[in-house]
Amino acid sequence: MRKLLLPLAASVAAIFSASAIDYNVTGKISGLDGKKMYMFDYDIKKNIDSALISDGTFTFKGSYPRPALVRIENGQHFSNCVIDPAPVVVDFTTHLPSSGSETNMKLNIPKEKEREIDVKIGALRDSIMALQIPEEEKIAIFEPKSKPIIGSYIDWLEDFIVENPDGVGESAIMTYGNQIFIVTPEKWNALYNRLPAYLKGLEVTKHFNKTYSQMAKAAEGKPFIDFMGLTLDGKDAKLSDYVGKGKYVLVDFWASWCGPCRQEAETVLKPLYQKYASHPKFEILGVGVWEDAEQTKAFLNKNLTLWPQIIGTGQEPMNLYGFQAIPMIILFGPDGTILKRQLRGDNLVKAVEEVLK
Repeated sequence: MRKLLLPLAASVAAIFSASAIDYNVTGKISGLDGKKMYMFDYDIKKNIDSALISDGTFTFKGSYPRPALVRIENGQHFSNCVIDPAPVVVDFTTHLPSSGSETNMKLNIPKEKEREIDVKIGALRDSIMALQIPEEEKIAIFEPKSKPIIGSYIDWLEDFIVENPDGVGESAIMTYGNQIFIVTPEKWNALYNRLPAYLKGLEVTKHFNKTYSQMAKAAEGKPFIDFMGLTLDGKDAKLSDYVGKGKYVLVDFWASWCGPCRQEAETVLKPLYQKYASHPKFEILGVGVWEDAEQTKAFLNKNLTLWPQIIGTGQEPMNLYGFQAIPMIILFGPDGTILKRQLRGDNLVKAVEEVLK
């Protein structure tokens, strides 16, 4: 049946793109009379319409050339919907349409599926937590049992994306593409090859395609990719000044504004550094990303670091190594080969202990 659906999906996308779509989007919001709601196109990252709020209500009416996923917003108030010929009512509590066409109501389906998966994962976690065994044994049991549950959701999401060649599929791609700790480059490529033309042409799809392509180039077993930055005293520095020099190097890509980065450094990296500070074959390196050098330096001046840092790299390392979330921690071998990536917590400690034993 799916082979029959794909040509149909492509045809629908072609029809949508051939003529403008008239839309009518309404909603209610209190306390904002006299202000405006804005319609934001996620894919091109621009406001495409605005509507005045009067007597606690607003209405968008207009035409748009494609069935885009849009965000209706004013400050912290927002809801998503799809440009569609049928009238849509958005809800700022659920952040989804409360009524509209079948297309718009489909935006609720992935959320319902996520809740279903959360219930299953929660039940599994509770059953394992009840066992009278050490914590590390609980983790060892939980991880392999949870993977098939999460994997079933990812597989379901792939089919859902392919069968919805409009803003619904666009929304699901945004969810799918951001699962970089679950989705592999191979899985992304398999999905990409199934996508209808409309979804392939979206900027968000092109973005993820580039990201997963870089992930493949910087996968475990691949050689390191060099980049430039600065030392704390402003001198030029390269990743190759540390990696590929005969040591195992744990590289922590982080930013000063990133709470999880700071926590990982304090609770995991610091004890690890203290344990192996005198080991001749091990080193930790911090790489400040996603902010300018002065921001990183100001933080480090107040919070002294124990290991060397390369700062002022911007987003270049993120682009080269194909990641969008931090902390990203990668273990490099003595010859510069990527041994493990996306390390956190106990898995990080175990990976280091394994190579240094």
